[in-house]
Amino acid sequence: MNRFAALLWLAFFSGMTWAAAPDAADDVSVRVEIQDGVVRIEAEAIIPASAREVWDVLTDFENLPRFISNITASKVLARHGNVVRVAQSGKGGFGPFTFEFQSVRELTLNPVEGFESRMVEGNMKRFRGITRLESAAGATRIRYQSEAVPDTVLPLGLARSTIESETREHYLEIGREVLRRKAAASGK
Repeated sequence: MNRFAALLWLAFFSGMTWAAAPDAADDVSVRVEIQDGVVRIEAEAIIPASAREVWDVLTDFENLPRFISNITASKVLARHGNVVRVAQSGKGGFGPFTFEFQSVRELTLNPVEGFESRMVEGNMKRFRGITRLESAAGATRIRYQSEAVPDTVLPLGLARSTIESETREHYLEIGREVLRRKAAASGK
């Protein structure tokens, strides 16, 4: 497995956005900070849906491959109270290179408010992330922060724009799925 996959895993399973509605790329902004081998991502997105509707998509682990383009498999391995262990794999790319990535994450859920995530297996040295949901004038704001140490020898600075664009796309796909489900539920 390509070691660079760990770095792009950050972009696929985490993200940062400050936004209004995930229908246009301008509505999702991403900030990535890379310093001393540590990649920090912060995200905020506002989706015009209830916190429950957003929560249901974010925690629909088994169906993520249906609406997130770079995830090829996602499976819940175990559930114990509010702790869920999820295995995921997918494919990514950087320039002319493509590769597969894998991870097992443990998520501590606080229903409809957020969750904390940490990698327990995979191709990173360390990963921790926090996702929070907040009411925002008839919508829901997703706030995300992560910190990771990829297992790569490649210069991390070269991957910043890829992490940013993949993270942005990740949240746009989540927003589209929330709105698709919302419309289906209301019969539109």
